[in-house]
Amino acid sequence: MEAPMIRKPNRRPAVLALLLSALLLSACGFQPRGQALDLSAIPGPVHITGIRPYSPLARALQKEFKAAGLPIANGAAESGSALRFTRYDRDSRVLSVNSRNKAVEYELAESAEFALYQAGGSELAPPQTVRVLRILLRPSDAILGANREEVLLREDMRRELSERIVRRLAARR
Repeated sequence: MEAPMIRKPNRRPAVLALLLSALLLSACGFQPRGQALDLSAIPGPVHITGIRPYSPLARALQKEFKAAGLPIANGAAESGSALRFTRYDRDSRVLSVNSRNKAVEYELAESAEFALYQAGGSELAPPQTVRVLRILLRPSDAILGANREEVLLREDMRRELSERIVRRLAARR
């Protein structure tokens, strides 16, 4: 008696599907997170105004601009463009309470409204708002850990806010 012949599965459709998905991802402008963006269309150096120069958001933006190769100006007189912030807000609100009516879950928010202007005053990017939200769980038995977690969460939110701002500036054309 002969053994039944086992056929190997045809892998060609799977390989074609993988290649097609890779092609579609590259065609839609997808970029892996953390990849440097092209800010060559922005006249440099850029001056950040409307927020304190040494605030955590300003430092995060400076880091993003330097990673993208765009120099930072120390003053408005030596800048080629100005990133103006008209609003920067940090907020938190209670999301849920426990059986003793104590808050245990908070929504943290960081938002900024900004616009990009050329040194002459013409608008390069219209005013727009960027907002980052996170949820913080604060159990009543881990106060110190929750405080430290909030600090770390806020740092991460500011980093993401600055990344979103730079991505929006890079996407404008």
